[in-house]
Amino acid sequence: MAKARVRHLALRILLAKPLSYWQLLKQIDVDIPTTQKVLKELLEEGLLEYQNNLFSVTPKGKEEAKILGLSPFVSIRCPTCQGKGITFSSFQELLEFFQELIVERPKAISEYDQGYVTPADTVARVLFMYQLGDIEGKQIFLLGDDDLTSLALLASGWPKEVTVLEIDERILKFLEKKAASKGWTNLNIFHYDARYPIPEELRQKFDVFLTDPVETVGGLRLFLSRCVEALKGEGGVGYFGLTHLEASRRKWWQVQRDILDMGFTITDILRNFHTYLLERDDILNLELRVAKEAPVEVKKPEIDFYTSNLFRIYAAELPRPLVKGKVDWERELYYDEEAYVTCPY
Repeated sequence: MAKARVRHLALRILLAKPLSYWQLLKQIDVDIPTTQKVLKELLEEGLLEYQNNLFSVTPKGKEEAKILGLSPFVSIRCPTCQGKGITFSSFQELLEFFQELIVERPKAISEYDQGYVTPADTVARVLFMYQLGDIEGKQIFLLGDDDLTSLALLASGWPKEVTVLEIDERILKFLEKKAASKGWTNLNIFHYDARYPIPEELRQKFDVFLTDPVETVGGLRLFLSRCVEALKGEGGVGYFGLTHLEASRRKWWQVQRDILDMGFTITDILRNFHTYLLERDDILNLELRVAKEAPVEVKKPEIDFYTSNLFRIYAAELPRPLVKGKVDWERELYYDEEAYVTCPY
């Protein structure tokens, strides 16, 4: 069914106008390996052609689309908020303040599976949390923070306390420096490796967690379990991102089962909420599978194609971590058969 969906979406999208490989990946909500296979099939069947770095529908493809009842796609996404439901009209100063704070931020390292979202998306995430009453007076736990969301939270003045656990000491030093320069005393930072349990003093202490986990099933389960241990109990809230590019719907199903088994319900999923500012040259230079196994020869991305969906989950009962104690996983924590934009070494 996933292959049929790619076929359907690719034809209707390309009926509207020719698009690059990277533009198609951004618009088709199916995992990369499946999308690559179907695009190759459509080319071989003569339904699509690829010229001047653009895919387009052939006359034969237009006939196929007519048989399938497809018409040229017309986007109805709001051009102002891009489907997020968030505007900065009342909080423009917060966005500008955050953008000033993150000047000279540490460079994302692709080999560490790092890549941060746009500053506007980071602030939009904070505003979405604010809208739902999940920030003011709250104790907030972040597992990983290369997006520097902690600084956006602190800049808002809303949280009671923000605690960051992060393995990259460059990021920790940057956060510490910025907090000190602004006189923020409600930031706590810990150098931390998620393979180990969270510190005892942080367990059952927080109202809300945020994390942007690795996208293997085991990695997602581990990151969410560590965060769950930090929540006070029933009524706790969590936020995390999950892509369609490196997470098939089967993987989504497994993640949702884990969420239920942990005692949570999903209250919100905001599609394509985050756009990541990946190092475009690294996509080719590191021979990532998204480029190496593409059905056509591709150049480096001309757009920021990598997006993820924002999940909000709520503890409907006493939350239960599925992973406890130390784990011994190495690269398999980050890399699986769907990891096409993750460094393979």
